[in-house]
Amino acid sequence: ISVCSLRADHLGAYGDTRGLTPAMDSLASKGMRFGHAYAGANFTLGSLATMLTGKFGSSTGVLNWGRGLSDQHRTLPEVLGLYGYQTGGFSVDAATGFRPDYGLDKGFQRMKIITPPRDTPDGRFEAGPIGPGGATAKPMAEWIARQDKDKPLFAMLHTRSAHFPFVNSQEGMNTDPSGVRKALWNEGSGQRERTESRAMPGKAGGQHRAGLVHVGELKIHRQVRNSKPLGLRVWKETYAESVQRTDVDIEVALDAVRKRGRKTIVILLADHGETLDDNGELLHGSGFFQTVVRVPLIISVPGLPGGTKTDVLVSQVDLLPTIAELVGVVAPEGIDGVSMVSALRGQTTAVRQTVLVEGSPSWTGEGQLPGAVISLPYSMLQQAFKCTPELETGPGTHQPPQPSGRSEMGQAPMYTCLFNIQNDPGQLRDLSTEQADTADKLLERWAGFRQARAGQSVTRRLRLDPAMVEMLQRTGYDFRSEGE
Repeated sequence: ISVCSLRADHLGAYGDTRGLTPAMDSLASKGMRFGHAYAGANFTLGSLATMLTGKFGSSTGVLNWGRGLSDQHRTLPEVLGLYGYQTGGFSVDAATGFRPDYGLDKGFQRMKIITPPRDTPDGRFEAGPIGPGGATAKPMAEWIARQDKDKPLFAMLHTRSAHFPFVNSQEGMNTDPSGVRKALWNEGSGQRERTESRAMPGKAGGQHRAGLVHVGELKIHRQVRNSKPLGLRVWKETYAESVQRTDVDIEVALDAVRKRGRKTIVILLADHGETLDDNGELLHGSGFFQTVVRVPLIISVPGLPGGTKTDVLVSQVDLLPTIAELVGVVAPEGIDGVSMVSALRGQTTAVRQTVLVEGSPSWTGEGQLPGAVISLPYSMLQQAFKCTPELETGPGTHQPPQPSGRSEMGQAPMYTCLFNIQNDPGQLRDLSTEQADTADKLLERWAGFRQARAGQSVTRRLRLDPAMVEMLQRTGYDFRSEGE
């Protein structure tokens, strides 16, 4: 189960006390919770490609929304299908979602992408009642119920119920003096504030070239900032409400597993998180702060103890070899992932030393690659978003100015940030100057990996028509095509 935009700190199993996620917490009580699991990218396509292939972005080439997964890469459902598994993938139709267009369908014998249900933010304008919730997971639940219990199956659900714009009803709009709830409900017009100085989700140096480029922030972002602190509080409240609704999707999925009555490995994780202004970014797609790249990961395996926790460093890239070892199949050669089974069995204190988070939604493909290198206790970020944004004067909040000058490739240069996330979990103190040697070593490690993978992947170049670009804009990314 992949949950879009889910922050780890909103789960009870990860310390939240509001009772938002009883189904997810119940799963954690039966499995192992990973405290240092990381996404493969800060956007959905990159992370899903990582989950399905066991490869980092430099290996798949999926480093922005303009590059899909090519046929040369073996996927998890493809491998399991060779061993007799029935495979199904399920989600809702969204530009930034789990789509066959992006090459994510490879190996799924059954893939059902439904019109966004009325109980989701994507489906808030659909006709009919909201209902009890969980509609996103029902197609998967129905498919599982129809499968022969004597045959193994692999089912994957990607839910977007916690994705921007968070709300699925007009409840509370008329009593919200900040106007944020109403703005969230009406979001989708693509109206934007043109601003050159603020790094927002999707910023890629303002290059007017083919693909996806920055055209200014959504007006709702400016409204949230100008109505602080109330507007930001409402912004965070609506996100928490969306997480609570997402938990209903999870319950529907888990109920289907219970009804099947077979021993089942259940894995729940996020594709990425959401910043919610903790480091000056309201959503995701520009920065690589912990609230976006550190994701919840819960793995429940029959026969292994439940309610356990590990702080070993792992990545979404490690899912494929872990599942392969657990079910007794052979993982493809040449993948970047490492099996986590020894950690699940409590037999090791280390799975890997380094994790990569690579790419950004509208990176042009030239100049410095945005991303992060995590090697505990350090996290090194390379991003167009300032490391430690300061407060603006007047209305609004953080304004991260761009670095001066330009790179030799023509792309806006990026900040290199270094944080000790053990001593500074909020990433408020940039160490890149006083510990420059550490930052350089992590950059060199990343560069060496990219050099070793160079030329090994031919990406699936995506041609985004105006309707697709509009859908991308509606979901919070600041994109446009060259001709717009």
